[in-house]
Amino acid sequence: MPRPVVLFTLAYGAGLATGLARFGDPVGVIVALLVLGLVCRRRLAGLLLAAALMGRIAGLITWQREEAGCAARLPVGELRLTAELAEPVDSIGGRATIRPLWGGCSGTVDVRWIEGRREDAGRTIDLFGRWTFHSGPFGRPAGTFVVKEITRVSGSPGLLPRLRTWLTAGTRRLYGSRAPLVDALILNRRTDLDPDLRDRYAWSGLVHILSISGFHVGLIVAWVFMLCRLLRRPRSWSLGFASGVSVAYVAFIGWPAPATRAAALACLLALCQVRQRRVEPDALLAVTGLAVMLLDPWAVLELGGWLSVAALWGATRFSRWSDRQLGQSFWWRTLFSSIGATLATAPLTAAVLGTVSLVGILLNFVAIPLAGIAVPGVLVSLLVLPLLPAVAGALAAGSGLALSGLDLLAEGGARVPGGHLLQPTEPVSAIPWLLILGLALWGMGRSHTNGVALARWALAAAGLVWGGLALRLTAVAGDNPSDLALHFLDVGQGDGAVIRTPGGHWVVIDAGPKTDRFDAGRRIVAPFLLRHGVTRLSALIVSHAHADHLGGVEAVLDRVPADLVMDPGELLSDSLYLGFLDHLAAFHIPWEVGRPGQRFVIDSVTFTVLHPDTSWVEWGEDLNEDSIVLLLQYRNFRALFPGDAGFRAEARLRGKVGRLNLLKVGHHGSCTASGDEWLTELRPTAVVVSVGAVNRYGHPCPATLSRLASHGASIWRTDREGDVTVETDGTTMTVQAKRGTERFRVRSEE
Repeated sequence: MPRPVVLFTLAYGAGLATGLARFGDPVGVIVALLVLGLVCRRRLAGLLLAAALMGRIAGLITWQREEAGCAARLPVGELRLTAELAEPVDSIGGRATIRPLWGGCSGTVDVRWIEGRREDAGRTIDLFGRWTFHSGPFGRPAGTFVVKEITRVSGSPGLLPRLRTWLTAGTRRLYGSRAPLVDALILNRRTDLDPDLRDRYAWSGLVHILSISGFHVGLIVAWVFMLCRLLRRPRSWSLGFASGVSVAYVAFIGWPAPATRAAALACLLALCQVRQRRVEPDALLAVTGLAVMLLDPWAVLELGGWLSVAALWGATRFSRWSDRQLGQSFWWRTLFSSIGATLATAPLTAAVLGTVSLVGILLNFVAIPLAGIAVPGVLVSLLVLPLLPAVAGALAAGSGLALSGLDLLAEGGARVPGGHLLQPTEPVSAIPWLLILGLALWGMGRSHTNGVALARWALAAAGLVWGGLALRLTAVAGDNPSDLALHFLDVGQGDGAVIRTPGGHWVVIDAGPKTDRFDAGRRIVAPFLLRHGVTRLSALIVSHAHADHLGGVEAVLDRVPADLVMDPGELLSDSLYLGFLDHLAAFHIPWEVGRPGQRFVIDSVTFTVLHPDTSWVEWGEDLNEDSIVLLLQYRNFRALFPGDAGFRAEARLRGKVGRLNLLKVGHHGSCTASGDEWLTELRPTAVVVSVGAVNRYGHPCPATLSRLASHGASIWRTDREGDVTVETDGTTMTVQAKRGTERFRVRSEE
């Protein structure tokens, strides 16, 4: 049975998570814990009940602080704001963080800064701009203040803000173009970090080096401890001093959850060393997790904290086995620590990030020594810069070589075939990795000999191979890269389509919804593009500004830039649309307004805008009816994307479209779209209804489905079929989804 401290931490975390997620009512939580008390010893049940209730209360208190914070209280729209700059902003511009001095609110908010304007941390600044609010994960208040004008700068920064500014200037001076990487490694600042660089480190399994994690804190503790021992300080004193340095460092960079856990671990290890206590790994890990939740309650719902805990648990669990069975050499310990950390975190990264890197298991043999040189080298170079600039330059040169080695390692690892696996970001993606982790642990029983472990792993490997072959034989074949492919993604109640032209260019039409708990752009559309190796979009078209079409766009553009973004250009006061426009302006993404007659051709695929028209008497009355209606043509193949346009737009377009091979059904199959006269003109061979399995609108409407069927169309629905893929060479059309594959002859417009 797990130790009480482990159960206490789990119970506290469960209560905290339900409080932060606003899941259930207090009575329901108490009843659930009383049931737990019936199956446990009475004293333990009381302890767990108290822990869960404390967690629940902590969650409620945290929400009260959030609702009093500036992110929740700032008025949406344009406003003048006095704020303190929380971090320095150099000439690169981009994103920054401020502490608004407004209405007594607390906390920091994100800003999009004026490009080319440099300011020091700690300055008091009068700003004019626009605040756009959106709910973060689990409804947590969030938003962005887009700075349009800086009217006054005043105030004298304190010691810590000056130190932040000085460190930022020092990294620019010593490391030049690598300064954003150094900021990420040392200062936990990733605002200027190249997204491609982040992807390379993630795909090569070296992301733990790129972000501030327990690994960095461990390096600092190890180097400080070793230096103290070289100065002949006692072991306990050295460990205590090193752990104190780690706490000061983590406090300076803002208490990120993984680093906080590592600092707490260092302090507990030092305490155990002083008191000569035996260390129990699982209990120690539980206490450090509890410390993180006490300092930052939101860490219990954030991926970074869970990845840190899972990685440490996996590394220690597997390395303990290798120490017993294979010896305590560097090679065995590094190998099994890497395997354990990878397998323990794989279910989380597969389900939430859509990627699992296996090549990192081997790359860590080189990356860990390189990082062990680079991280302390960078720190020392910055510390000695004011006193010994020449020495700092020499140290920066040496550390720069180590950083170059890490970059090359990450770039090479990201290109290894099969080195990283990209999967749909959905809970089911975690299942295979949970199975593999369970099989690995199955072979590592404490009483198992090496022979028993190998036999069990061989049996498990054989089962996985046969299972993989069976899945491969039953899998649907992928599309032909020389044909046109249209992917209608299952984004829930919304639209999200991705088009790959015969020449390998990519176009996105809508990016699905965004709610408090789900962002289709981040969870579905962007991972789909990354799995297919897409690095740039030729165009991203937003049919109209409703959240179920526009919501995921910003997340897609954050990961995959676009050469062109087009939308109807109907100006709204909606914060989502204004934030979208601000994002385009801040990152200089070309934007066009879609109007009838506009046309662009990519690899012989013609995209033509048929609607909306501002001269239409009904323009501006209904955002749905003002959707971009887009006609796609490739040889004899013709497809139409009408957004949420309904009967009124269909009547205006009557006689202007002609026969189709494929129709993306308008407005998710609502009763007010896809009328009889419209379908009589289009005569689509196949239709795709993009709709959520659960929606409050009753989509798709039974009457609409009946009309589609009466016109002889083959109906495909994302709520039942999942992703629907249409592939065509211009003469034949193949539709693939869960229910199977259908092939049709492409009929030319008559």
